[in-house]
Amino acid sequence: ADVRVLGYVDTDYGRRPLADVLRDVSRHRSWYDTDGTFLDQAAASEAGVGYYRRLAAASRGTLVLNHGTTPHPAYARVADVLVTFEGTWAGYRRKAPPPWTGTGADVCHLVHGVPPGADPAALARERGAGLYCAVPGVGDHPWGTLPCGLAPVP
Repeated sequence: ADVRVLGYVDTDYGRRPLADVLRDVSRHRSWYDTDGTFLDQAAASEAGVGYYRRLAAASRGTLVLNHGTTPHPAYARVADVLVTFEGTWAGYRRKAPPPWTGTGADVCHLVHGVPPGADPAALARERGAGLYCAVPGVGDHPWGTLPCGLAPVP
Protein backbone atom coordinates (compact mmCIF):
# COMPACT_ATOMS: atom_id res chain seq x y z
CA ALA A 1 0.00 0.00 0.00
CA ASP A 2 3.11 2.22 -0.14
CA VAL A 3 2.79 3.15 3.55
CA ARG A 4 5.80 3.56 5.82
CA VAL A 5 5.63 1.77 9.16
CA LEU A 6 7.43 3.49 12.02
CA GLY A 7 8.23 2.01 15.41
CA TYR A 8 7.01 4.15 18.33
CA VAL A 9 9.45 4.85 21.16
CA ASP A 10 8.99 7.28 24.07
CA THR A 11 12.21 9.14 24.99
CA ASP A 12 10.83 10.98 28.05
CA TYR A 13 12.28 14.27 26.76
CA GLY A 14 15.79 12.82 26.58
CA ARG A 15 15.73 11.44 30.13
CA ARG A 16 15.24 7.81 29.14
CA PRO A 17 18.52 5.82 29.02
CA LEU A 18 19.88 5.54 25.48
CA ALA A 19 20.32 1.78 25.84
CA ASP A 20 16.60 1.36 26.61
CA VAL A 21 15.51 3.50 23.68
CA LEU A 22 17.89 1.70 21.31
CA ARG A 23 16.61 -1.68 22.52
CA ASP A 24 13.04 -0.63 21.64
CA VAL A 25 14.14 0.68 18.22
CA SER A 26 15.91 -2.63 17.53
CA ARG A 27 12.89 -4.68 18.64
CA HIS A 28 10.56 -2.78 16.32
CA ARG A 29 12.96 -3.33 13.45
CA SER A 30 13.32 -7.06 14.07
CA TRP A 31 9.69 -7.79 14.97
CA TYR A 32 7.90 -5.60 12.42
CA ASP A 33 10.55 -4.75 9.81
CA THR A 34 9.84 -1.06 10.38
CA ASP A 35 10.85 1.61 7.89
CA GLY A 36 11.99 3.97 10.63
CA THR A 37 11.24 5.31 14.08
CA PHE A 38 8.88 7.85 15.69
CA LEU A 39 10.58 9.15 18.82
CA ASP A 40 7.89 10.65 21.05
CA GLN A 41 8.31 13.19 23.82
CA ALA A 42 11.51 14.49 22.25
CA ALA A 43 13.42 17.25 23.99
CA ALA A 44 13.33 20.63 22.24
CA SER A 45 16.26 22.45 23.87
CA GLU A 46 19.74 22.61 22.43
CA ALA A 47 21.00 20.59 25.40
CA GLY A 48 19.25 17.45 24.07
CA VAL A 49 20.67 17.52 20.54
CA GLY A 50 23.58 15.18 21.33
CA TYR A 51 21.25 12.53 22.78
CA TYR A 52 19.13 12.52 19.61
CA ARG A 53 22.20 12.56 17.36
CA ARG A 54 23.35 9.32 18.99
CA LEU A 55 19.90 7.81 18.44
CA ALA A 56 19.86 8.95 14.82
CA ALA A 57 23.27 7.39 14.18
CA ALA A 58 22.03 4.06 15.52
CA SER A 59 18.66 4.16 13.75
CA ARG A 60 17.88 3.29 10.18
CA GLY A 61 15.22 4.61 7.85
CA THR A 62 12.95 7.58 8.47
CA LEU A 63 13.43 9.31 11.80
CA VAL A 64 10.63 11.47 13.26
CA LEU A 65 11.14 13.52 16.42
CA ASN A 66 7.94 14.58 18.16
CA HIS A 67 8.83 17.69 20.11
CA GLY A 68 5.23 18.95 20.05
CA THR A 69 6.66 22.46 19.98
CA THR A 70 9.26 24.33 17.95
CA PRO A 71 12.67 22.85 18.79
CA HIS A 72 16.14 24.33 18.57
CA PRO A 73 17.13 24.63 14.87
CA ALA A 74 19.98 22.11 15.31
CA TYR A 75 17.40 19.29 15.37
CA ALA A 76 16.74 19.88 11.66
CA ARG A 77 20.07 18.19 10.95
CA VAL A 78 19.23 15.21 13.18
CA ALA A 79 15.89 13.90 11.88
CA ASP A 80 13.88 13.63 8.67
CA VAL A 81 10.66 14.99 10.21
CA LEU A 82 10.13 17.27 13.21
CA VAL A 83 6.73 17.54 14.88
CA THR A 84 6.61 21.21 15.86
CA PHE A 85 2.98 21.29 17.02
CA GLU A 86 0.87 18.74 18.88
CA GLY A 87 -2.38 19.84 20.44
CA THR A 88 -6.03 20.67 20.07
CA TRP A 89 -7.72 22.20 17.05
CA ALA A 90 -8.76 25.17 19.18
CA GLY A 91 -5.14 25.74 20.23
CA TYR A 92 -3.94 25.28 16.66
CA ARG A 93 -6.36 27.90 15.35
CA ARG A 94 -5.58 30.35 18.16
CA LYS A 95 -1.83 30.27 18.20
CA ALA A 96 0.37 29.71 15.21
CA PRO A 97 3.62 27.99 16.14
CA PRO A 98 6.68 30.21 15.68
CA PRO A 99 8.06 30.07 12.15
CA TRP A 100 10.50 27.23 11.70
CA THR A 101 14.02 28.48 11.13
CA GLY A 102 15.80 25.15 10.70
CA THR A 103 16.63 23.56 7.39
CA GLY A 104 16.84 19.96 6.30
CA ALA A 105 13.82 18.38 7.99
CA ASP A 106 10.14 18.30 7.08
CA VAL A 107 7.78 19.94 9.59
CA CYS A 108 4.72 18.04 10.81
CA HIS A 109 1.73 19.13 12.92
CA LEU A 110 -0.45 16.74 14.93
CA VAL A 111 -3.89 18.13 15.72
CA HIS A 112 -6.76 16.51 17.64
CA GLY A 113 -10.34 17.58 18.30
CA VAL A 114 -10.84 18.63 14.68
CA PRO A 115 -14.54 19.32 14.06
CA PRO A 116 -16.43 18.06 10.99
CA GLY A 117 -16.07 20.38 8.01
CA ALA A 118 -12.80 21.93 9.20
CA ASP A 119 -9.93 22.27 6.71
CA PRO A 120 -6.77 21.16 8.54
CA ALA A 121 -4.74 21.08 5.30
CA ALA A 122 -5.26 24.80 4.71
CA LEU A 123 -4.26 25.65 8.27
CA ALA A 124 -1.21 23.37 8.13
CA ARG A 125 -0.11 25.00 4.87
CA GLU A 126 -0.58 28.46 6.42
CA ARG A 127 1.59 27.45 9.37
CA GLY A 128 4.41 26.02 7.25
CA ALA A 129 3.86 22.31 7.84
CA GLY A 130 4.71 19.95 5.00
CA LEU A 131 2.92 17.06 6.77
CA TYR A 132 0.02 16.85 9.17
CA CYS A 133 -2.28 14.43 10.93
CA ALA A 134 -5.67 15.70 12.09
CA VAL A 135 -8.14 13.56 14.06
CA PRO A 136 -11.58 14.26 15.54
CA GLY A 137 -10.74 12.46 18.80
CA VAL A 138 -10.71 14.23 22.16
CA GLY A 139 -9.96 13.28 25.76
CA ASP A 140 -7.18 11.15 27.18
CA HIS A 141 -6.47 9.24 23.96
CA PRO A 142 -7.54 11.35 20.98
CA TRP A 143 -5.23 9.47 18.58
CA GLY A 144 -7.42 6.35 18.81
CA THR A 145 -9.77 7.78 16.17
CA LEU A 146 -9.39 7.62 12.41
CA PRO A 147 -7.75 10.66 10.83
CA CYS A 148 -9.88 13.26 9.10
CA GLY A 149 -6.68 14.48 7.49
CA LEU A 150 -3.37 12.70 7.12
CA ALA A 151 -1.15 13.69 4.30
CA PRO A 152 1.54 15.80 2.85
CA VAL A 153 0.15 19.31 2.69
CA PRO A 154 -1.05 19.94 -0.88
